Amino acid sequence: MGTGYTRADTSDNIANGNVIDADDLDTEFNAVESAFSSSSGHTHDGTAAEGAPITVLGPAQDVVATTSVLRPKTTNTVDLGTSSLKYKDAYLAGDLNIGGAVTSSGAVNLGSTSITGTLAVSTNTTLTGTLAVNGNTTLGDAASDTVTVNADIASNIIPSADDTYDLGASDAEWKDLYIDGTAYIDTGSIDIANIATLNVSGTITGDVTGDLTGAVTGNADTATALATPRTISISGITSASVNFDGSGNVNLDASALTLGGTEVTSTGAELNILDGVTATTAELNLLDGVTASTAEINFIDGVTSNIQTQLNTKLDSLSTYTGDIDISGELVVTSYNETFATITSSSNAATINCEAGNVFSHTLTENTTYTFSNPPSSGTAYGFTLKIIQDSSASGYTITWPNAVDWTFGYAPNLSSGASEVDQFVFYTHDGGTTWYGFLAGRRLG
Repeated sequence: MGTGYTRADTSDNIANGNVIDADDLDTEFNAVESAFSSSSGHTHDGTAAEGAPITVLGPAQDVVATTSVLRPKTTNTVDLGTSSLKYKDAYLAGDLNIGGAVTSSGAVNLGSTSITGTLAVSTNTTLTGTLAVNGNTTLGDAASDTVTVNADIASNIIPSADDTYDLGASDAEWKDLYIDGTAYIDTGSIDIANIATLNVSGTITGDVTGDLTGAVTGNADTATALATPRTISISGITSASVNFDGSGNVNLDASALTLGGTEVTSTGAELNILDGVTATTAELNLLDGVTASTAEINFIDGVTSNIQTQLNTKLDSLSTYTGDIDISGELVVTSYNETFATITSSSNAATINCEAGNVFSHTLTENTTYTFSNPPSSGTAYGFTLKIIQDSSASGYTITWPNAVDWTFGYAPNLSSGASEVDQFVFYTHDGGTTWYGFLAGRRLG
């Protein structure tokens, strides 16, 4: 029976013809039971005194063990573990050859592995080291799959067929393209192109539409004519136009000049009288807005009488004039009017434009900081009055005056705070706004 069993009936009392007591049998059966005890019973490993080795297991001898192989009796019959009863770790020093699929719910760490069938991985996979893939390679099986490449590309990317595959699509475009070499493109469709040097060796066909922003510099060695010549004309000059096809210079014959339907009769010599005129640009700009016709302006040609007398007569008919007038002498008028302008504030700020009038009114809607802008240059005095009205809710809004305002005794007067109360102020400057002299003319007016 092997190690673990020692016969108790050493005197051979249990024998044919003897009287066998129950004690004899109990003692012998106890020895047999002890030999099969799970903790102290016998072993059976095929060594000396242990009996022959067990080489087959299972109800149909399904598993066979030899000195070098643990194998099933037949191929593709016996499982190692089940879906609910699994072995823990497997340690193999040699190769693992699997004829079917491999399913893993945990991590799989593979060293040097050769797979001749299909490797299907349904979970995330991390490969460390160099990955060499031979044969055709497909990444993803739907447009919703994405491929992220964090490494640099260290080889050419060449399609398997010429003029077959696209890089991006009309609704899925790449962003920026950086090329340090030469781009060979058969047909280009570019929304915006910033090109340092453009060398075109072929033919440019199609229309060029849109605006050209920026300067075009450089010269063309040669140019061919336009397929359809265009007419160059100047609006209002009906007798001076020419066809232009790009093959030569453009010359305009201005021997007969027509402006706005009226032919100019002045000669070139007469027009050249302007050459050497010492009038300033501002003085010449007085012509801007003149409603006299070409024929009326031509009346000046040949005038020998006192031009000042004629101008005085013309000025008498003027009722409105836009622009600055400098008078070196005294200005005596029967009556004159001043422009009244209403100002508003925004984001707690308001600007009083000195060129917009001389009398201003402001109904407060918030605490306001004032700016005085566009005063005349130093040496010219300018003054204005300002009417400040509190709102009807008696909010008591405050004013922050420009630092350049100089008040009596150095203190700005307090504003009235009652509903719709009016304060009247007067300001003037003569040094271009460096200093404004401010005065309270009236307070708590109705």
